[in-house]
Parts: sequence; structure tokens; C-alpha cells
Amino acid sequence: MTLVDFFMLSFGAMVGVGWAVSSNNWIYTSGGVIPALIGFILGTLLLVPIGFCYSELMGALPAGGGVMLYAYRAFGTFISFIGGWFVALAYITILPWEAIYINDILLEIFPTLGNSPVIYQVLGSDITLNGIIIGIVLAILLFYINIAGSKQAAKIQTKLSATIIIIGVIVIIASFIKFDLNNLKPIYYVFKDNGHRNIIGGIISMIVIVPFFMAGFDTIPQTIEESHREVKFAEIAKVLAVSILFAGLFYSFIIISTGSVTEWREYSQLMPPAMAEMLKEAYGGIIGKILYYLVMVGTLAGLFSTWNGMFMASARLLESMGRTSLLPRFFATEFKKWGTPKGASIFCFIAAAVGPLVGSNLISTLTSLGSVAFVIGWFMTCVACVYLRFNAPKMFRPYRAPGGIFTLIFGSIISFAIIVLSFLPNSVAYMGKIGIVLFFVWLILGLIFYLISNRGDRRISKSERDHMMYPWKVQVDMWEKEVKKADTPEDIDKAKFLPEGEIDDY
Repeated sequence: MTLVDFFMLSFGAMVGVGWAVSSNNWIYTSGGVIPALIGFILGTLLLVPIGFCYSELMGALPAGGGVMLYAYRAFGTFISFIGGWFVALAYITILPWEAIYINDILLEIFPTLGNSPVIYQVLGSDITLNGIIIGIVLAILLFYINIAGSKQAAKIQTKLSATIIIIGVIVIIASFIKFDLNNLKPIYYVFKDNGHRNIIGGIISMIVIVPFFMAGFDTIPQTIEESHREVKFAEIAKVLAVSILFAGLFYSFIIISTGSVTEWREYSQLMPPAMAEMLKEAYGGIIGKILYYLVMVGTLAGLFSTWNGMFMASARLLESMGRTSLLPRFFATEFKKWGTPKGASIFCFIAAAVGPLVGSNLISTLTSLGSVAFVIGWFMTCVACVYLRFNAPKMFRPYRAPGGIFTLIFGSIISFAIIVLSFLPNSVAYMGKIGIVLFFVWLILGLIFYLISNRGDRRISKSERDHMMYPWKVQVDMWEKEVKKADTPEDIDKAKFLPEGEIDDY
């Protein structure tokens, strides 16, 4: 994977989730375009220090696993498992989330697909036979793309992300052409089911859901082992930080441009795909239809890019946890033909296929649950980064977070505050009773897996786990042995296993 591939993976995983599907709902949730815009900008800025923590540790510990690896280096096996398991939950909640929305969008484009009997209901949502078939077929396609190799999946991700950017820019320009300042009024309005009663509450309600829709930058650490030989880790670290800012800027332009085309209270309550319907009505005629279908194509590209990105990241994270004996051996198995995760991919496929079986009324619960799971992983990463600054000051860091220890501590405080708010019933960030139940079900399932793996025949020594956690260290050890035998500079060059320049740095 090149630097462009890493950027597109991260950017596509972030903006693919909500730019065309959920942006009008953000305006509704926040009580206006302005509080939604302010909330998203602040939420993005608050994520930047967290991104810097990932960037620093990603360069220092260049192996797949992300928070699992960082927490292990700082705090040991069990904390490593907790961090990895909840980040896996965050990725996996997005798989059914995306499947549900992709299904809904396809039914909107091809209404005849909706002519199917209702089999049952979940939380009042109708589950149809055609919906189940479409969702499972798409999940099978996603499964195949990812098991066929990361190179193929990365190429598809790059093309999808480029499509999002092009269509997103067209939408922003088309919306600004119809911009009307009066449509931003009232600046703040309370809907009866809002959990806030003033503009500050509206802004906060936006900030706390930003993590779910901006999650995706941590897909880079999960795939860093698959970087191109000539790409340096410090460069990848910078790409991660830049991708956060670009995604936040993109979302912010979407909110202010589309929210000003028509009266925002009316727009905010439209059903998906609200943006497509709004532009179709605003322009009318052939231009309106063209914009409608462009948004639909961009929506599908966005949904597929996030679906693909999160599948890639979750499968590799679960494989890393299986490889290091944090999860049962099943998760570490690979397809012999492609060398890609087998057990982990099957587990992720099941999660993706579940989406069409549970329906769209579970969306809000999955959003809240996924946000909490992501932030738990971010919190552990930030704390690990702070801890290692004090306890491993000489650890090689090709990239250091700007602002030093203050930035790292700030990231820790922000992520911890969001976690606490998510469990308080009277908080605007409260994830709800169903979300809390699913949270503890996942925790219990993970503890069972952990006990099976670490109390059975897979109990391994610390040195064995170290080599599994840090595969590049094995390369460095091999290189050092070759250097001792080398007679000429050419022999030393032949011994290199890491990307150009990395061996010299280490």
C-alpha cells in the first residue's frame, strides 16, 4: 500500500459513513445547521490530538493491531485484550450499519426490489425477503473482495474514495449555488425528542456522535504491515493526521452547504436519501435528476468504502488478536491461496450479514454503541502514549506528536470524558439501555474467548507473545545477524528487511 492508498483508506472509511445519509439528521439532532456545524468542527479538532497519539505509536510500533499492540507494550496482556476487543466491536458495529443503509438505498433506486413479503419485524422495522437476500449477497461480495487480497481491496477503496470526493465537491458547489442565509434560521430550535434545551446542549450532542462518523483513521494502524517497501512509517503517521482534518473539512462543508438550500427544519426531517431529494426539488428538471442520481451513486460509493475499510481493519485486528493468543486459534487462521485472514473474515462476514436481518430501527443503537467502543480504544491508545513517554523515553519514535506531552494528555482527557458521558442516563451522549446491554454482552463474549485462549493449550510465554506482537523486531534481529556476517556494504543492503531507511533509524 502506498501513501495515497493509506490516505484513501482512512478518508474513505471516515466520510463514507454519513455524508449523504446522515448529515440532515445531524442538523435535526443538534437543533440547527449552525450548532451542527460548530459541533462537528469542535469534534474534529478534539480528535486531532487523539490522531497524533496514534501517529506517534504507529511509527514506534509498526505492526498490525493498533490499540491492542500499544496497550500491550504499555500495560501488558489483559489491557491489550480489552482495548483490541472493543475496537473490534467498533468496527463490527459498522458492518451491519452499512449493510442496512446500502439495502435501503438500493431499494430507493430500484423500487421493484421492495415488492417482497414482510417476514417479521424488529423494533417496528419491516424485514423483507428481498432485503435479506440483497444484504447477504452484498456481504458475500465484500467477503470475497477482502479474502482475495489487501492489494485488490485497497485498489477498490482508492477508487471509491475518489468517487466520493468528486461527487461530494459537486454536491457542495451545487448547494452553495442555491445558498440562502434565511434558510439557516432559526439558529436553534428544540424538537420534542431532542435531549437538550439550549444551543450549547445541541453543540454537545453533535460533538459526542462525531467519533462514530469520523472513525476510520485507525484503519491505517491495522494495515501498516502491508505498506510498500519504500514508504516510511513517519510519512504514514503524517497521512493519518492529515486525513482527519480533510474528513472534518469535507463534512463541515456538506453541513453548511446542504443545510442552507431549503428551510432546514423541513430538510432535517426528510428520510434518507434526504440530500438527493432536496437537490432534485431545488433544481428540478434534468439538472435535478442528474444531481439526484449523482448523490445516489456517491452515497453507495461512500457506504461501500466504509464497509470495505472497516471489514479490512476488523479482520486484520481479529487476526492479530488470534495470532498473539488473545483470542482462540480460529481467528488466526489464513486462506492458503491468498494468505489473508480466514477465521477473522468469516466472523466479520457474519456480522455484515446480520444487518439486513435486524432492520433500520437498530441504527441509532449501533451508532451509540460503536461510538463508545471507538472512544475506549482511543482512550487506551492516548494513555499508552503518555505512559510510554515517561517509562520508555528512549523508544525509537520516527514521528512525535506536536505539542509534546500536553497533546497526549489532552487526548486522554477528551476521550475519557466522552466515555463517561455515554453511560450517564441524563447525558446527551447516553447510549441507551439496549446499547448498554449489547456492550456487556460483547464484554462477556470476549472474556469467554480470552479465557479459552489463555487457559487452554495456547498458553504462551511472554517472549513468544513479544515476537508475535512485534514481527518487525524479528526482522531487525535477523538483520543484525546478517550484518555481523557481512563483508561489504552491498551485503548489508541485501540484508535489509524493512522499508528503505527504517533499519538505519532503528
